Amino acid sequence: MEEKIISSSSSSSLLSFSQETPSSTLKQKLQFLVKSQQDSWAYAILWRTSNDDQGRLFLTWEDGHFQGTKDSSPKPSAPTKVSDVQALHNERRKDMKGLQGLIGDNHDIDLSLIDDTDITHAEWYYVMSLSRSFSAGDGVLGKALSTGSLVWLTGAIELQFNDCERAREAQLHGIETLVCIPTSSGVLELGSSEIINENWGLVQQVKSLFGSDQNPNPNSNLTPSSISEHSDSDCPLRANNKTDTEKITPNKRGRKPILGRKKPLNQVEAERQRREKLNSRFYALRAVVPNVSRMDKASLLSDAVSYIGELKSKIEHLESRLHKNNKKVKVEMFYSMANQSTTSLAEQARPRNSSAVATAGWRDLQVDIKIMGNGDAMIRVQSENVNYPAARLMGALRDLEFQVHHASLSCVNELMLQDIIVQIPHGLRTQESLKAAILRTLGH
Repeated sequence: MEEKIISSSSSSSLLSFSQETPSSTLKQKLQFLVKSQQDSWAYAILWRTSNDDQGRLFLTWEDGHFQGTKDSSPKPSAPTKVSDVQALHNERRKDMKGLQGLIGDNHDIDLSLIDDTDITHAEWYYVMSLSRSFSAGDGVLGKALSTGSLVWLTGAIELQFNDCERAREAQLHGIETLVCIPTSSGVLELGSSEIINENWGLVQQVKSLFGSDQNPNPNSNLTPSSISEHSDSDCPLRANNKTDTEKITPNKRGRKPILGRKKPLNQVEAERQRREKLNSRFYALRAVVPNVSRMDKASLLSDAVSYIGELKSKIEHLESRLHKNNKKVKVEMFYSMANQSTTSLAEQARPRNSSAVATAGWRDLQVDIKIMGNGDAMIRVQSENVNYPAARLMGALRDLEFQVHHASLSCVNELMLQDIIVQIPHGLRTQESLKAAILRTLGH
């Protein structure tokens, strides 16, 4: 993901000045391959194999050709404010200066060529590939190199959900078809803004063109002016003049020649790795942010901050609800424990020999039962007002696990009359069984 991807209605001059360089055999092959196809291919890049200090194999830029796309619709709309345009131009200059630093200090980039111009998605993706390199097994290019097999990805789904940064980056820049064909000295990459099905004729043509003509020693053609990174004969950011091996030309701006400088190479590699790591983190951030307004880093960070704010508000809301629920549970537990404590004290206060006490306390006891509808019954108990008959009757009903709906009592002289409406348990459905159970519980 680059910091800015700017649209254009025609081919940008960022690549137009590359036509001024002398064409080589490799460049002619790439141009012939792209232009001779019936399908519309936007670009072709040849990645060559090289070895690092530890002898590990990796791919670097060898050469490329950009043909362009037929449809410019994937390009974002240009800003309308003058300040926005100036900001975009400044950021593009910054990116090009960074790319110049990666390529080498002895190459000058005429920044006026990119002033007041817009470039397409595919064009920017092609140019920024100059600073890329891939190890064996790394992504689609590394897979094609290590396995020697064809990689052909078509459609946004295959590219976006592929476990490869290069494929996802291509999809973000409007590439719909990405092809990696292994050759004898590296991998040829083709990209198109259209969906193109597999074409084995194209694969065989690539094998015939690049199968055996490449230099087996990837470092033999490196010149002092291009030793900093890769070689590209299709872009003026690179020089591929073999006479430079015999003559070192000082930089126009008075800089020292790059020949013999080993420390800047390490700095270039560190800068390249830093950018790749930063881009991978932005891709990971893009994957978790659901809604992204624009495909640039500033907008992505702004959207990520907004999304994090939404998540924090949701967390606070859920925590408040959880706190309320916990408080409610604690109150319910408190009342439950209080009821249990009251019940325990009441049971402890009851005499153990309840039958004897109940028998002694109930005088002139009369119990009448009347079955009502909906499984309810009305119990009428008449007794002397001695030894708290109301409390004792309620205790008996509790022991029988009767659910009391209504209760009333009245005292006339020394008699107490109690009327209670209860729900009949399943085991007691007749008046006789209810009366017998109540009398047995009361100990009468």
